[in-house]
Amino acid sequence: MAKIKGILFDFGGESLVIPPIALGALEQLQDRVGAFTGDVTDGKQVGTVIDSAYAALRRNYPDITRERVADLIDVGNMAEVFQSVMDVSGLRRKAIESGEIPGN
Repeated sequence: MAKIKGILFDFGGESLVIPPIALGALEQLQDRVGAFTGDVTDGKQVGTVIDSAYAALRRNYPDITRERVADLIDVGNMAEVFQSVMDVSGLRRKAIESGEIPGN
């Protein structure tokens, strides 16, 4: 059971709850997150998604490694993972829970 609410995300057979990123982690990644465009050919952009997802997932899975997170994220789910991490207000999670948008 996840201790922090978030979005249940299916990483191709492994489902994890991605909570919103903590403000302390967001502060650390602020410049990179602000410059995020979603360009999968830019290593810095890819690193931003991995680092932000890692920071968020550690809140519910303290033993998860950055390498494990990097293995879970691919070109097909990168944007959706990033949106889930940045669901600060919980609006996306609430829309999924209510059925307004399909869950993962």
